[in-house]
Amino acid sequence: MTTTLELLPLTGTDLGLADDRDDVRGMTVLDVRDHRVGEVEEILVDADERRARMLVVASGGVLGLGDHHRLVPVDAVSGVRAHVRLERSDLHVESGFDYDPDLTGPVDYRPVYSYFGYTPFWEDGYRTPYFLDRRW
Repeated sequence: MTTTLELLPLTGTDLGLADDRDDVRGMTVLDVRDHRVGEVEEILVDADERRARMLVVASGGVLGLGDHHRLVPVDAVSGVRAHVRLERSDLHVESGFDYDPDLTGPVDYRPVYSYFGYTPFWEDGYRTPYFLDRRW
């Protein structure tokens, strides 16, 4: 079964997040081993619930040239302090799914969730993560 849906980039829209603290754009992303993965360049939002669903993590390149943009479900975030910490390795993210900002309309995000090992947010049994868990 293929499920397509539209997630909107937070930048350039009138959307706000349900919780403003979820706006982690520009923050450094570290993996489970404290290796630098990149920076959060964009947040893809579910417009109905105004919740962050995917992070676009930019890495590589110099001054924005040659950057790689990878999709990471917010479910993979274990906490946020001065940086975003993931439950996965930098290699896992790097081998993941590219983000293409030119794709518009509905997209099938199921493979991204499957690759990271999470239940997609539209399925029964999904537990909404609170990725700003600051207890670590």
